Amino acid sequence: MYRLCGTVMILATALLAAACSGDAAAPGPDGSSSAASPRKFTKTGSLGTDRQFHSATLLDDGRVLVVGGRGKRTGGRSDVHMSAEVYDPATGEWSPTGTMSAQRRSPILGQLSDGAVLAAGARDLTETVQKTAELWDPATGTWSGTASSIAPRDEPTWVVLADGRLMVVGGVHGALFEHVKSAEIYDPATGTWSETGPMAEGRKNHTASLLKDGRVLTTGGGNPDGPYLDTAEVYDPETDTWSSAATMSVGRAQHTATLLTDGRVLVVGGRGKLSSAEIWDPDSDTWTPAGNAREPRAQHTATLLTDGRVLVVGGIGNLASSQLFDPETGTWSDGPTMAESRYRHTATRLKDGGVLIVGGQNKERTSVTTEIYSP
Repeated sequence: MYRLCGTVMILATALLAAACSGDAAAPGPDGSSSAASPRKFTKTGSLGTDRQFHSATLLDDGRVLVVGGRGKRTGGRSDVHMSAEVYDPATGEWSPTGTMSAQRRSPILGQLSDGAVLAAGARDLTETVQKTAELWDPATGTWSGTASSIAPRDEPTWVVLADGRLMVVGGVHGALFEHVKSAEIYDPATGTWSETGPMAEGRKNHTASLLKDGRVLTTGGGNPDGPYLDTAEVYDPETDTWSSAATMSVGRAQHTATLLTDGRVLVVGGRGKLSSAEIWDPDSDTWTPAGNAREPRAQHTATLLTDGRVLVVGGIGNLASSQLFDPETGTWSDGPTMAESRYRHTATRLKDGGVLIVGGQNKERTSVTTEIYSP
C-alpha cells in the first residue's frame, strides 16, 4: 500500500509540475505580459530550395507565390535563385512554377489588376542590379517578358495601388549602390513604366504603405550600419506629387510599417537595436509612441491580423519569438515561439486569417522550412 500511495503522489506531483510550467506571468519593463502563450505556430510543407531575401505575394485564389532570393547550391556556394514556388493552403504543399529569366535577390513582386504577377528589379549573383521585369500567369504557371523599369533597383519597396498598378519606391543602383531618389509605376494596361514626381530623399531599407485614401507613406531608410533617416514622405497619385510628413522620433532602417484597421500606420524596430514603436496618424500628420517590443528587431516581419492586432515575428539576432501589438489598448503581449529562428523571411496573411512564415536565415543556414501562425 505504501508503495502504491507513493507512486500516485509522485505521478500527481509530476502532472502538476507539467501543468504549471511556463504559466507564470511577469510584466516586462515595457508593461507587456510574459505569460506563456499556447504554441500556435505549426510546421507546414518545406520549400523546394532554401531562400532568404526572397519575396512573396498572396494570389487571388488564396495560394502564395514565392520567387527568387538567396540560398546555397551544391558544394555550399552561395546562389541567387531564378526559381519560383507556389504554396497551396488546401494541401500544405509547395510546387515549382516556372523559372524567371533572371536571378533576383529581394525582387519586386505583386499581383496586378489583370491577375498577372509582376517580378522586377533586384541584384543577381554578380552584384549587377537588374531593371528587367517579367510577368507570371497564375493559370499556366509560366513567365513572359515585359518592359524594363526606367531605373535599375535593388532593395526598393513597393505597393499595389488602389487602381491595380504597381508602384516601386527608392532602392539602390549603380556601381556604388547610390540610393535612388525616385519612384515609378508599372501599368498593366499598357505594359509600361512611368516615373512619378521626385522624392525629397533617396531611400534604401525603408518602408512603403498604401493608405486607406489611396496615398502612399514611405518612412526611414539608410545603410545597415547607418546613418538612418527619421523622415517620412507621402505620395498622392491624384496629383502625382510627394510631400513631407512629420518626422519620426528616431531614425529607422530595416524596420516594418503596418497599416492598421483604423487607417493609422504602426512602425516597429529597425537597425541600431531598436525595440521602440510609434504610430502615424494620417489625419493629423503626427507620430505617437506605441511602447516597446520586448526585444530589439530588424529584418523582422509585421502582419495585420483579422482581429486588428499586429503579429511581429523574428528578426536579426536569430529570434524565434513573436509579439502581438493591440492598437485598441496600445499594449504588447508575448506570442508563441516559432519552430526555428528567422530573419530575412516573409510573412503572408492567408485567406483564412493564418500567417504563412517562409524561409529566411536561422542560426545555422538559409532555411527551407515554413510554418503557419493560427490566430
